[in-house]
Amino acid sequence: MSHDYLKRYALLFCSLFVNAFGVVFITKAALGTSPISGVPYVMSLASPLSFGSTTFLLNLLFILIEVSLMGWRKAREKRFELLVQFPVLLVFSSSIDFSMFVLRNYVPETYPEMLASLFFGCAILATGIGWAVKAHVAMNPGEYVVQVIASKTGKPFGNVKLCFDATLVLLAALLSLLFMRGIHGLREGTFLAALLVGPMERLSYPLWRIFDRWLQPAR
Repeated sequence: MSHDYLKRYALLFCSLFVNAFGVVFITKAALGTSPISGVPYVMSLASPLSFGSTTFLLNLLFILIEVSLMGWRKAREKRFELLVQFPVLLVFSSSIDFSMFVLRNYVPETYPEMLASLFFGCAILATGIGWAVKAHVAMNPGEYVVQVIASKTGKPFGNVKLCFDATLVLLAALLSLLFMRGIHGLREGTFLAALLVGPMERLSYPLWRIFDRWLQPAR
């Protein structure tokens, strides 16, 4: 692997930690976690497993769905893109548990404090996503599975992403009702995060031009 790609992967793995910290900060606001984290968070509340462990398991399922939709021949052609998701997933899920440990004593008490935490978490998550886009070397399973579904169905990525996130929120609500007889981990913050992170990422993306010179291939 070239030195240039090593730099891109370094930025990617930094982005995974930032993403995880953003997700946890949103979750600690106690107004509901982000849409894609709803299912693993609910399952972590309903089981002895950690938030990071349930995130790992759900994303493994995403990878299996990718392979199933691609078919064996296509999956072989895309094997590097599929395989690189495993270290990406391992770093991301481990970073979630580490962030949960770091923020274990952080409990915003008033509603304004909870909202501030939610907005700050969204900004952190948007930053991590921007860094991952700038690295441009790999996608996490939650994004890659949407890309595979969009390719398979011929539908726009944005439309598929919206339906995918909505499906995960509904599934998280059903699991919460089934295992805890109430809605847990999903509140107004879930919908605010869905609305805010995308625009925040697009607004902040020009800032990450600071990485351009560093990421340029050596001459």
